Amino acid sequence: MVSSRIRTLLALFSAATASAQTAVDKTGADTAKPPLAVLQSAALNAEKELPSASISPQHYYQLSEAQRERLQQYLPRTYLKLSRRQRVHCVVLGDRSLQGAQSVADPLLQSFPCEFARLLAAKFYYTGGVRLIRPSAGLQAKDQPVIGPEIIMQPVLASSMVQAEAALMSEGLQATPDLVLIALGMEDGWSGTPLASVESGLRDVFALAKKHGIEVIVAGPMLQAADPAEATLARTRGVSSLLHDLCLTEKVLFSDLGDLTRLIAPPPALQTATQSFPVLVRHYQSRLSVEPVGTLSVADNALHTSLGEILFQDVLDGPPPALWSIRSLGSKTTAPDKLAVNLELSSTASTPLHLTVLPLVTSDWLPREVSPEVDVPAGKSQTLPITYVHTDTASASSADGPLRLPLLITSDGKARIHDVTLPQPTPGVSWTSPTSFNHEGAFTPGLQITNSRAEKINAAWELTCLGQKSSGSLSLDPGAADSPAVKLDLAISKETPFRQKVPLGLQIDIEGQKHVFSRHLEILRNIGLKQKVPLSAADGQSSAATLQFDADGQKLFLICDLTGLELSDDRDTGHAYDAFINIDARRYGQRLTPGATAAIHLHGKAGDGLAQIEKIAVWAFGTGYAANYDTKDITAKLASTPDRKRTLTIALPRAYLYDHEWAMGNGNSQLGVNFRLQAAGRSLFLTASHRHPDDAESLAVLELTDKPTLRATVRVE
Repeated sequence: MVSSRIRTLLALFSAATASAQTAVDKTGADTAKPPLAVLQSAALNAEKELPSASISPQHYYQLSEAQRERLQQYLPRTYLKLSRRQRVHCVVLGDRSLQGAQSVADPLLQSFPCEFARLLAAKFYYTGGVRLIRPSAGLQAKDQPVIGPEIIMQPVLASSMVQAEAALMSEGLQATPDLVLIALGMEDGWSGTPLASVESGLRDVFALAKKHGIEVIVAGPMLQAADPAEATLARTRGVSSLLHDLCLTEKVLFSDLGDLTRLIAPPPALQTATQSFPVLVRHYQSRLSVEPVGTLSVADNALHTSLGEILFQDVLDGPPPALWSIRSLGSKTTAPDKLAVNLELSSTASTPLHLTVLPLVTSDWLPREVSPEVDVPAGKSQTLPITYVHTDTASASSADGPLRLPLLITSDGKARIHDVTLPQPTPGVSWTSPTSFNHEGAFTPGLQITNSRAEKINAAWELTCLGQKSSGSLSLDPGAADSPAVKLDLAISKETPFRQKVPLGLQIDIEGQKHVFSRHLEILRNIGLKQKVPLSAADGQSSAATLQFDADGQKLFLICDLTGLELSDDRDTGHAYDAFINIDARRYGQRLTPGATAAIHLHGKAGDGLAQIEKIAVWAFGTGYAANYDTKDITAKLASTPDRKRTLTIALPRAYLYDHEWAMGNGNSQLGVNFRLQAAGRSLFLTASHRHPDDAESLAVLELTDKPTLRATVRVE
């Protein structure tokens, strides 16, 4: 259809032609053909009235200038491939937060990483969408068989940030990924993995990704809300706050999947703390898949969709701004177990704010005094004092690192958890040798004391452990640190118990105020072959069960004597026992460095017979391992002897530990080992650490000799 503007110009051209013809008629010339010069002049005049010829470039995707700048800043290589409509390969390092979705195809297609990828593909591609790679899954890899450029999603399942580097190195890098999405931290927050271990694990992934030219997105863990919700809502916030701070420092994209602002919409009429908290919790709990009390909850399909949308929005635009800002005005201990915090709440809104501020419970601190209703004039500030008490008064100053205090803030129908990070009000205490191997006599824990105050301190310190006492004094300027010389005589002999857990007490006196830092020292003698070692019990009661290792040129054997355990099948799981075996089979020099393993999980019935072995992670035997293991090659059998003794015997092929030197009879040919058993209502273990059970530094040492040395693993817990 010709536009009205064009029709007008054509009419002008026709009029000019007619005028020329009239002029010719007056001269008596041939009226059929006007002079060429007249036609050319009329055409030129008409052409001047035409609009300029310009074409606005039209793309198949539309991005704002701010979105393009954000992608070019954080994901330049991925953005280039997307803009060229080339395939993008994304590895997802995820824990149980990927579970919960239901689908006729692969359920992970409905998980939040794939929902995010689906939105990203729709933004940049005409067709193609998302394809999921799961080796041997046997499930439909796409929702719809659409041909075109795809975003390839490769899930690599792990349970902790401790395993992240090993999982990426061993499994994620088997292809050539462009991007890694880290969706870990939920299980770490729930189980209480030390934040120092989480930080170390994430930094290792950053370094590995940088080495291989892979770009990174970090998704902070989703919230938990198991009853009682006031004790669980903040369980993952310490990890989330740490991940956010690290990503800010390293200039890596971070998305907070615990952002309630975009997950629930509480009624605006809720104006009091007593009203708001239970309603907020019920709204959020309705979006979770119900799990047994005391266990992790996972997202349903609708919540996975919302989490994917949050991730997509944060990658393209960043998180929506809050109507307020918070800064610390200082904190101090008013008693050994009390902490006073002063915060300044400032309004960034053009109208007055009525805020309900609820400090949440953390693993260390319990809010005790606060005025939760705060009115802040537009553009103004208000001071909010909060008093906390330590959950363990015996070790009130025991926390390492900065304080991470989450606040649940609601205003005008929106709720958000705001994480406040504060420096420790007490002297900072760290242990530079938290785990060390093969100690024969003296142990130096590497104590370091830091002045986190704004003024100089003069302090006296005293450390007691194993009946030994060390003391001294120090003077520290603000931010300065000192490492007092402390040595402990372990006095290891053949009569020393295999496992000792002894108190380690540190007291620092500053201006008459005592700060107590309570720890434990776990001392584990190196184990030898054919040596029966008692299993400890989590309930603290005695246990008659023992564990023995043996080996030859072909296999490693574990023989567990189940004396004292009356096995019966659990009515829910059908298992009479669940056993978890961790083995660090890196070579001697590598095994003394940080790393991760993955537990081999086996379970069976109460009657004699073979146990069932779950799928084994490719990095199970230590960072750097990368093999697919057939569980049929591992045998685990429960058997009874004529004298009614029962033993569980497990045999692993030596070939699976291919990176180990396997020098039989040599005390320096060592494996990191642990064994955990859940049976007859009890939890037994070879060793237990505050570290994650898959952390290589949480394991005991097995020497491949029946004459083990008098050396020990020592951990500050």
